[in-house]
Amino acid sequence: MSLPTTIVDPEKIAWKGDAVQVVLGITDGLVGILSRHADALFAMVPHVARITLEDGTEKSLFISGGVARVTKGELTVIADSAEFPDQIDRERARKSMERAEERLTKGHKEINYERARLALMRSIYRLRIAK
Repeated sequence: MSLPTTIVDPEKIAWKGDAVQVVLGITDGLVGILSRHADALFAMVPHVARITLEDGTEKSLFISGGVARVTKGELTVIADSAEFPDQIDRERARKSMERAEERLTKGHKEINYERARLALMRSIYRLRIAK
C-alpha cells in the first residue's frame, strides 16, 4: 500500500506523490512513516529526509525543520525549507557552516548557542546531501 505524501515549504510544493516509506528527523531521533500509520504530529529538526518510492528507488531531500502530520493515511510535511540536492548552493552552505563554527567557538555571552548550533546542523546536512 502507498502513503500519499505532500512536502511543502513557504515557496513551493517540494514533492508530492505516493511513497512506501518516509523517514524524517524529529526532536528525539528518526521516525519512519509507512502506510496505515496512526494519526500523529511530529516536530521536525534539520535532517535529510528519505522517501522510498513504490519501485524501490529512494529520494533524499534536506528539510530544515517544521512539522509533519499523518492524518487518515496521508502524510503532510510543512517544512521551513525543503531542498533536493541539485537545489542546494554548496558555497553558501559552506560559508554558513564556517560562520556557525566561528560563533560556537568564540564563547561570547551574547551568542545564541542554540541558534548557532541549528545553523551548523543545517549547513552540515546541506553539504552532505549536495555531494
